Amino acid sequence: MSRADLKNDVSWFKSSYSNGTHDCVEVADNHGTVGLRDTKDRESGVVTVGAAQWRSFIAATDELFAHRP
Repeated sequence: MSRADLKNDVSWFKSSYSNGTHDCVEVADNHGTVGLRDTKDRESGVVTVGAAQWRSFIAATDELFAHRP
């Protein structure tokens, strides 16, 4: 998928854990497609994944951090 797969009117957001810096990733929900981009260089490109793959990634990340000491 590419930037063209994202609608022009998607809203990008950052994690509440980003602490106000520009060192993070922005995410856009596109109803079935999720876009990811670098906050420092928004024009460099967008990675898109399917919503199911994004949910799997988030679930795996939650599981990983739940078991951190």
